Amino acid sequence: MIKEFNATVRYLESVLESEIDEREFLRISGYSVPMFSRLFSILTDMSLSEYVRLRKLTRAAMDIREGQAKIIDIALKYGYESSDSFAFAFKQFHQISPSQVRKGLPFKVLLPLQLSLTIQGGKEMDVRIEKKVGFTVAGLLRTAISNEVCPQVWEGTILMKS
Repeated sequence: MIKEFNATVRYLESVLESEIDEREFLRISGYSVPMFSRLFSILTDMSLSEYVRLRKLTRAAMDIREGQAKIIDIALKYGYESSDSFAFAFKQFHQISPSQVRKGLPFKVLLPLQLSLTIQGGKEMDVRIEKKVGFTVAGLLRTAISNEVCPQVWEGTILMKS
């Protein structure tokens, strides 16, 4: 599954400037676009469409910075219908305008995702069970207090001990 997920993300990277071929997508991922979108959002806490949109805006910023193409041409290249819609989306993500990127201001980058598996545990441990003398544990129970009240509860506890 990890291999197919990463291959699908690589495929999406290769078609940022064009349309997704749903048959090719299915062949690579093993899932339809809607099913993969659900899986993607579960694994990444980001919708697939949002990921693709932010990757396009990242690549657009790089194109603006590195080249001399007109901003409208770059907007059209990444699927935007107008320079206004592109400029709005661009500024929402990068917090600066496309022309400011062209002038050299820093911009945000969303790097391509890569799924990996981390295995934890499975290590040997030396366990020792010891008998200790009894001791008392005291606590304070307050139900559903807000963060603002927390210091007052502790101050009240300290004052009670005095």
